[in-house]
Amino acid sequence: MGGKEPLLLPLDADLTSYYASFSVHDKEFSFRFFNLPHPSEDGRSSLKDVKMTCDPENRQLLAGFDDILQHRLKECQDLPSFVLELQDILDDISFAHVKLSLPSPNFYRRVIQEIDSIGWNNLAHVGADLTQLKFRIFDHAGREHIIEVALAVNYPKVEPKATADMPCVVDFGWDEGATLKTLLHHYEEAILQYQDFWTIMEDLDKTFWIMEPENPCRSDTFRRIALGGHCSLSVTIDPLAPRSIPECRFFGSDATITPIRSKLTSNIYKWNKAKLLTENLIEILDIVFPLPEVNAQDDISVSCGICYTFRLPDNDPTNKSFGKEGSIPDRACDNGNCGRPFHTDCLVEWMRTISTTRQSFDVLFGECPYCSHPMAVKLRRA
Repeated sequence: MGGKEPLLLPLDADLTSYYASFSVHDKEFSFRFFNLPHPSEDGRSSLKDVKMTCDPENRQLLAGFDDILQHRLKECQDLPSFVLELQDILDDISFAHVKLSLPSPNFYRRVIQEIDSIGWNNLAHVGADLTQLKFRIFDHAGREHIIEVALAVNYPKVEPKATADMPCVVDFGWDEGATLKTLLHHYEEAILQYQDFWTIMEDLDKTFWIMEPENPCRSDTFRRIALGGHCSLSVTIDPLAPRSIPECRFFGSDATITPIRSKLTSNIYKWNKAKLLTENLIEILDIVFPLPEVNAQDDISVSCGICYTFRLPDNDPTNKSFGKEGSIPDRACDNGNCGRPFHTDCLVEWMRTISTTRQSFDVLFGECPYCSHPMAVKLRRA
């Protein structure tokens, strides 16, 4: 079998719906099963009425195998057994698909000639069949940019797919006569546009304590900056006009952030596009920003006051980030003498356990777990 043991998670309390996930040849597959029967008295049951759903790509891959899948559903007595068989079927399909999709000799000759033209020293990685390539480009500041290129077996009739860690999608346009060198030239021009943007973002990361993203990429256009006192500022920068006034959003208690927000409003006329973003923020907000070095010392001040962690894991199996670290504290007590931060989900769960909590529509009204100051939190939509 080409993958690890499947993951099965129930989607309802009656155990009649399940989410299944597994990998085959390093490719992830996920399915949902509905109308599962309850076990019979003799321990035997049929899955003949079970409904299975999946994304369009997997649906296309399984096209023509409907009769086989229905037959196996009738034969299998439990869902784990069927999922293992489904994994085996996809393993066979994937292997056959790879064998039938090998490129022609002309494909190899052309790709090698085009790499020769570009220069092999600019090639960072090449797949065994030459359909997966990674090229490196260095900008004026010495930053290395990796351009990942996927080629179809009938390249160049079918245009290549290219991706890079860029703040905007690069539309390279695939015209007749275009080559990989043409594609890379489009990326070189795009990289040139974002030099000032990356300079601005690197200066932000070096000067301030950045709470989010935890490991910034060159495609990230926002930063959440710690302000101290359990407060933070999220800025979203226009990559094509990085020295313009960014979109700003404050997090924290009203008592703490209202004066800072007022300074932003009253001093915004001082914004100078000739300066770096950090210089403008320091002058306009007129506060002392926590330095990156104090991160370890002040971790306790930004951790959730209920679960005592900074980042919550994403426990929703339907999300791509399932099992990875998710949200950080995004609510705070409005009492200026408290200001403790909380995850919205933690605050909702805590309030629901308190008998004095009231609910009006999708808003819970309760008290801060620390100082009993009134707090309201809006429920997330399912």
